[in-house]
Amino acid sequence: MKIKTTNKYKADVDAVFGHFTDPEFVKARAEAIGARNVHVKVEKNGDAVVITVQREIRSDAPGALKKFVPEWSPSKQVETWKVKPGGPYLGKAAVEVEGVPVSVRSRMKLAAGKEGGSVMLIETETKSSVPLVGGRLADFAAGTAEETLKREYEFNKTQIDG
Repeated sequence: MKIKTTNKYKADVDAVFGHFTDPEFVKARAEAIGARNVHVKVEKNGDAVVITVQREIRSDAPGALKKFVPEWSPSKQVETWKVKPGGPYLGKAAVEVEGVPVSVRSRMKLAAGKEGGSVMLIETETKSSVPLVGGRLADFAAGTAEETLKREYEFNKTQIDG
């Protein structure tokens, strides 16, 4: 399943990117939306930045999916960004949830807005290779990803734009 989101900020693209690559900001955002045991590492390598977020996420999977998705699951998210001051910043992300047979991949673009501020475009795709329930599992993961992106944006907007 594919999800597309567009997030707008009043702040300029470099200020927004600064927040997105601040380990304390990333940790606070993860905790604000319900993650626990959050650990963030930001590594700069030339014109790239890699952000690794390890955390436990809560799930409320429906009946048939509960055997695939425990209530709390360790997860690892790795974002890789191409740094270009003034933008656009181009990124990709992968999320792996321990013991859950679903892949979540995103492509991101953070650019200056046409009327000022900045715009973040995110395209996310969820897949599962499990026979029979794989489609339902991917749909559940997509719904969870969509809700997470919405809550992250609300946190970002409040913290960045006030």
